[in-house]
Amino acid sequence: MKKRKREDSLTATQEESMKKRKMDDYILHPEERAAFFTLLEDDNIQLFLIRDSCFKISDKYLLAMVLTYFRRAGLTTEEYRTYFFPSLFLANQFEEDKPFREEIYPWAFGWTWTIQRKELHQLRNLLLIRMGFRAWVDRATCDLIMAQDPAHWAWKRERKVHHSWAIRQFRRKDTEFTIKGPWIRPEPCSLCNRNAH
Repeated sequence: MKKRKREDSLTATQEESMKKRKMDDYILHPEERAAFFTLLEDDNIQLFLIRDSCFKISDKYLLAMVLTYFRRAGLTTEEYRTYFFPSLFLANQFEEDKPFREEIYPWAFGWTWTIQRKELHQLRNLLLIRMGFRAWVDRATCDLIMAQDPAHWAWKRERKVHHSWAIRQFRRKDTEFTIKGPWIRPEPCSLCNRNAH
């Protein structure tokens, strides 16, 4: 009987701990949100987001995951810039198809991306350690984060349904696998009727 009570109290304690951790994920301080939105206005990041015109690697949910990772890792707002692309890479690794996330390398490191790509992996791994390996973010948490500033343009980056499903590699065009970076303008998407500037 005593053992059963102890198990019940442990379960209740664990549930309480999980609820607190979940709340910590999405109850952001105004300065954290402001720093994140300021970061999105950075010239390089802004151009990256514009070029991802179909939101394949930076839709609103992936951006909300990045902000959740910042919070979970206990990053200072000064560290946001350093960890933006590694966080987005991790979010894509966790949620998306492989080829598209590789487009992040040249945006993170410029011309030297082929040499420095391991650095992005090291930063991603440090981020994972700092988060206690809690990389999974549920949709409800993302929705709660976006609800704090629902009018912000970052939360309007809604991916179209035709870009939401995994497409087998043999069914894709070769141009979809080409890493373009900031130097090559992507082709307009015939499905979305959008041009990447």
